Amino acid sequence: MKKIVIALILAGVMVGCAKKEEGLSTSAVKASITKSIPGLPADVAVNKSPVNGLYEVVVGRKVFYVTNDGKYIMFGNLIEASTKQNLTEKRTTELSKIDWNKLPLDLAIKEVNGNGKRKLAVFSDPECPYCQMFEKQIAPNLKDTTIYTFLFPLPNHPQAKPDAIKIWCSKDRTSVWTGWMRDKKALPTNSSCDTSGIDALIKLGTDLVQIEGTPTLILENGQILPSMLPAEQLIPMMDDAVKNGTKVAPASSTK
Repeated sequence: MKKIVIALILAGVMVGCAKKEEGLSTSAVKASITKSIPGLPADVAVNKSPVNGLYEVVVGRKVFYVTNDGKYIMFGNLIEASTKQNLTEKRTTELSKIDWNKLPLDLAIKEVNGNGKRKLAVFSDPECPYCQMFEKQIAPNLKDTTIYTFLFPLPNHPQAKPDAIKIWCSKDRTSVWTGWMRDKKALPTNSSCDTSGIDALIKLGTDLVQIEGTPTLILENGQILPSMLPAEQLIPMMDDAVKNGTKVAPASSTK
C-alpha cells in the first residue's frame, strides 16, 4: 500500500490520458488513472465527491481526489467550510471497517477479563515493543472484555515468526502468550505442530485487515484502529461499537 501511495505522489499532479475537457464518467476517470499510474490496483474505486468537478478515488483504505477531466490528482483533507468537518477523515474511517464475523475467532488466543461482555480483536507481533506495551499496560485494564489476539509476526522482526510458532505449538497458548509478552517468561522449545493457522492469520491480516503495523485493534463493529489507545479511551469505544453494530462502508460506485 505504501508503495502505491508513493507511486501516486511521484506521478505528480498530471494524470493525463483525458480526451475531453468536460466532466468524465467515473469509469472513464478510473480508466485514465489506472493507465497513467503504474502499480495502481485494478479494483481502485472512483466515486463522485461532495464537490462539483472532483472525484473521490479509493485505493485500499486511502483516499485522494481527481478533477472531473481526469487531468489532476490532489492529496490531502477535504474540509467542509460551514461545519469544519473533515470529509476525508470521515470517509477513511468509514472505509476502515471489516465484517467482525469474518474474523476466525477459533484461531485467536483468547483471554477473558471479568464477564467478557465486550469484544476486542488484536493483531499482534511477539517481538513488537508496542504490542508488549499494550499487553502490559492496557490489556489488563480492559475490564469485562474478551480479547482475541491473532498472531501476526512482521517480516522485519526475524525472530517474530519462530516465536509465534513456539506460542502456537504450546498446550496453553493464552498463558504462554501473556507470560512472554508481559513478564518475558521463557517460551517453550517445542515448535513441531501444524502451523497453517499462523499462515492463515498472516494472509487475513494482509489481505482483509490490510495491516501496516502492530498492534492493530478491531472493535466489535468492525472498526479498525491502527494503533493502541489507553484503556479509558478503548472501553467507551467498545461500548459504542456494540450499540452501532457492524456497518461496512462500500468502497466504490463506479458508474
